[in-house]
Amino acid sequence: MNKLLLTSVCRPFGGAGEGASVGAELFHAQVTRAQGPFSLRQVIRVWALDYLAENIETPTVTLHYPSRREFVRELRSGHYTHVGINFVVATFHKVRWMVEQVRRYLPQAKVILGGYGTVLPDELLLPYGDAICREEGVGFLRRLFNERSDAPIRTPYAPTPAVRVLSYQQPQVVGHVTAGLGCPNGCDFCCTSHFFKRRYVRFLERGRDVYEALMATRERALADGFEMSSLALIDEDFFLQHRRAREFLDCCREGGQPMGLFGFGSVRGLSRFTAREIAEMGFDLIWNAFEGKQAGYKKQRGRPLSEIYAELKSVGCGQMTSMIIGFPYQDEEQIRAEFDELMALDPAMVQCLIYFAFPGTPFHEQVLSEQRYHQRYREAPDLRRWDGFSMHFKHPHFDDPEDVERLQRELYAEDFKRLGPTPARLMRVWLSGYETLRDDPNPLLAARARRLRTMVRDTLPVLSAATLFAPSRAARDRAIALHRDVVRLTGALSPTEKAFSAATPLMYLLTRAAMRTGVLQQPGLLRTSHRLADSDTSLHTRKVRRLHRGLSSGFWRGLAEDLVAHARTGVRTLRPRPDSAAVYAREQAPLITSRPCPLTGSTSAAAGRV
Repeated sequence: MNKLLLTSVCRPFGGAGEGASVGAELFHAQVTRAQGPFSLRQVIRVWALDYLAENIETPTVTLHYPSRREFVRELRSGHYTHVGINFVVATFHKVRWMVEQVRRYLPQAKVILGGYGTVLPDELLLPYGDAICREEGVGFLRRLFNERSDAPIRTPYAPTPAVRVLSYQQPQVVGHVTAGLGCPNGCDFCCTSHFFKRRYVRFLERGRDVYEALMATRERALADGFEMSSLALIDEDFFLQHRRAREFLDCCREGGQPMGLFGFGSVRGLSRFTAREIAEMGFDLIWNAFEGKQAGYKKQRGRPLSEIYAELKSVGCGQMTSMIIGFPYQDEEQIRAEFDELMALDPAMVQCLIYFAFPGTPFHEQVLSEQRYHQRYREAPDLRRWDGFSMHFKHPHFDDPEDVERLQRELYAEDFKRLGPTPARLMRVWLSGYETLRDDPNPLLAARARRLRTMVRDTLPVLSAATLFAPSRAARDRAIALHRDVVRLTGALSPTEKAFSAATPLMYLLTRAAMRTGVLQQPGLLRTSHRLADSDTSLHTRKVRRLHRGLSSGFWRGLAEDLVAHARTGVRTLRPRPDSAAVYAREQAPLITSRPCPLTGSTSAAAGRV
């Protein structure tokens, strides 16, 4: 009988030579990374594992972010016939070690490699995988295990802890529903679009299917005794599927319950809806693309960004905006001018990535054909830096890759300096929405206003720390003005709110100390089982708190693990033994130093067979 283990790569993240952008968090790793203690902290699940486990018949266990020790323990106790590892290019070095352990403890087990890291070529991956999935994974596993291939895709129950700010863990959880994979926009740098050959893989056919999946997820959390404060709707351009989005809007109006959604939308897609319609759908935060002024992508066509942003803010919907630097037309002056335009839009969050030639994309093929890779990436590419935070190819305006990487760091810092902490920026958007909608005749929007007011009040204590520790006088003044407006529009602080506000400066200092010492910065293990004896208890909502190590769950275990890791590092550094010194040196060195495998061209379809 088959038994499957599905796992992410092992923690810890951010070790020697690893990019700081690669880990278990999105916001802190790639968006609010320069904001120190004000950074939004939220561990996200490897949702692909949950979808795979939910949609096959084979008994399955999933591991999100095991330590090396926990991974080996699972191998030794699980009697698995197959082990699937999800990874990206920048974490391939972790896969190599994990496969060694599978071969050691489960020599008969088949190893399945999956995720966006499989864009690497066969010559690099085949020594480590018996099967390589380079497609939508549910269908792949169903064929592998000879299961029914035409069964519908079921949405798994896969919540995560709510965002943590200044070490305070909100008690709510966040839901997740995937409406579809892939993107038809086909931007030349986009791995997710070209991984699926610019095809949109629809998981939920109708708008009603999307609505019912979201409501079922929220009701499951309530049944477990938890409030679901928001839901992530994963679809790379939800509003582009116009008919389905319209049907979803109709369902939201019919249901009459305000949602709290995070989703993705291009200018092209957002231009098809009014801000009020988007608010009725329940979107609180939308990730969209600023990219570059002259990038010329089809997704950027539509209404002016300034109009879209202003209208969405007025109904309480914030924007998380991505900018790309390193386009061929950009010199430093042009990049800074475009960044100034982005700052004028006053987004709640900014992601700034370097134009990157990811394997499998048209831009990668172009860089290869023009022989534009820098020599060090041709001769000895370190895959740990394939993350959007390093410059790999020759640029007409930047001779040294470090100049672009330095500029990227400066822009993140400047975003924080000009606009202040993201929690305060989000509060301003929510307060604007409350002010606009509080007397709205539409019952759904009036209910949204009440929800936005609650979100503002719940976040209010952060402003006490922002008025003291925001990075500039302008940012501190923004926090002071926001506090004044919150009181004017929603009332004076209660005694409890005053107490929390008084405590937040201390929480800021404690959070800063924890970050500087590296204590409690790693995720915890979340283990779930499907179609096994402990399946029901392992899927209970309270279990997801283990992902966030803190006072709410796993504090002492996480603290002990961090202290032991620091002690071992110190011993290896100060008093290395000959054998441990060799291991330590090997861990510090680049792990991919052979011929430039990721740059050699196309992959083979034959790799998908066991």
